[in-house]
Amino acid sequence: MSKVQTMFMIEANPNKEMKILLRGIKQKLGHTPPHFELFATVNPTRFKMFVEEITYLSTHAHINPDFFTFLRYTVASDNGFMYCIELNRKFLLAKGYTLEQLQKLEGTQKMLALDERHQALFDAVMLALYTPELFTVEAIDALKILDWSDADIFDAVDHGAFLFRFSKVLKAYSKD
Repeated sequence: MSKVQTMFMIEANPNKEMKILLRGIKQKLGHTPPHFELFATVNPTRFKMFVEEITYLSTHAHINPDFFTFLRYTVASDNGFMYCIELNRKFLLAKGYTLEQLQKLEGTQKMLALDERHQALFDAVMLALYTPELFTVEAIDALKILDWSDADIFDAVDHGAFLFRFSKVLKAYSKD
């Protein structure tokens, strides 16, 4: 847990229950992301909710789970959160996406390596995050024409907003 101590202002010291949860994450990922250790230490209840959220999204009934990884990668890139950029880049590369595809998510014209439906949903999430006043009923209706439900749209926007907020919190707690 020393990596967390050097990365964040608060020393990682998860309780027994969180250590078990983090061990399971390490078995799945091959390592434990330092910000997971921080989150598990600072607020175990919300960390469990976060893990449940990621589990829910990774088995989403209508949205390709890679969509959420692309979303995390993009929000991290937009906000300069290097660890999260690297973590999600590794996930996407391991799934067979290329660095060229990931580079298309950087800058202003973000191109998702999924189908047009997911691109439209992705564009709507970016709109909602960065210019929420332009996220209108018409924008939602355009997504519904593509067979996205209100729940799908909400899940995508909610996860993007969570990442936007979470990247700011982690930067605030960072020693750098």
